[in-house]
This record gives sequence, structure tokens and C-alpha cells, in this order.
Amino acid sequence: MTEEKKNPLGPTGERLRLNIARLREARGMSKKDLSERVASLGRPIPPLGISRVEAGTRRVDADDLIALALALGVSVNALLLPRDGDGTESVDLAEHVTLTAADAWRWADGDKPHEKAERDQYGYELRYRLDSRPEWERDALRQIYNRELEKASKRSALGANSGEWVKEEGGQWVLRTAAGHEVWRGPAPGGDA
Repeated sequence: MTEEKKNPLGPTGERLRLNIARLREARGMSKKDLSERVASLGRPIPPLGISRVEAGTRRVDADDLIALALALGVSVNALLLPRDGDGTESVDLAEHVTLTAADAWRWADGDKPHEKAERDQYGYELRYRLDSRPEWERDALRQIYNRELEKASKRSALGANSGEWVKEEGGQWVLRTAAGHEVWRGPAPGGDA
């Protein structure tokens, strides 16, 4: 009688184990070499442990993940996400979350949420980017976020169908009411150039 694993690897665990093996081999490292590198980072994983990780019979915790990424000279995302193809392949991130490989990378890099907002898509994306960054990078994003909120407010005050965006010479966008009054000058909504 075969016992089923209580908590088998999911799709990310499968990608992780395959990426570790592929990167290790591409670097000409033996399992012993990789074991020694992670040990030098304060996270000992014996060569048998590396074999088990690559076979999918040993799980990788967060500290192992960081040490393995450092030892292999890649980002954590390079271990967790697909690295081949053209970006259009489907990637299962969770039971009910499937993205294209390109969108999975954008999500993991903190550039794009994994799902679309029903309203205020651009504001939702900016909020995601803001919340996905460390404090020292947030000021620039806050300025963008606040500008977008201001533009949304002006568009709302103007009314959805009562204005027109016109791109002037030099690439400057201008929003005018139906009567021709200038309401906004700058980037177009949604960041279109």
C-alpha cells in the first residue's frame, strides 16, 4: 500500500526543485558543491538534502530558499517561476490562480497585481506597487499614486463624456471640456504616451 504525502509539492514547489537542479547543473556544480555553498551562508543542507530537494522529497523553507538563491547567484523569483518560453505559457501560482509566465514575473517583481480590479484599475495597480515596495522606495510611488488620484478626481468632476484628450505638439496631453476649456495638461490617463 502506497502512502500519499500529506502535503505534496504544489506547482511552485515543482518549479523550485527543477530550477535548482537545472541551475546547479548549468553552473557545473555538484550537489556537494551546492551543499558547501549554502553551508558557507549559514544554512547547511547536506548533499543528500540537495538530492532530496531536487527529487521533491524534501521541502525548502524560506531560509533555505534565500540561501539556495544566493548560492546559485540568482533572485528568489528565478527559483520560483518559469524561466523558459516566450512568457505566454500558463503558470499555476495557487489552486485558483493561473497567470501567464510574463504576468507571474510582473506580480512577483511587485509591478502588477495578480488580478484586475473591477474599478480604478490604475489606482489599484499603483496601490499594489506601493504596498510591494520597501519604505525607502515608496516616496516616488506615492507621488505617482497621488497624481493619479488627482487626475481621477478631475476626470470625475469633469464628467465621463464631457471632455476630450488631445495630444499637442511636443507630446503634451490636454484635457478640454466640450466648451473648449482646458481642465488638465500632462500625461494622459492610464499613462499613455
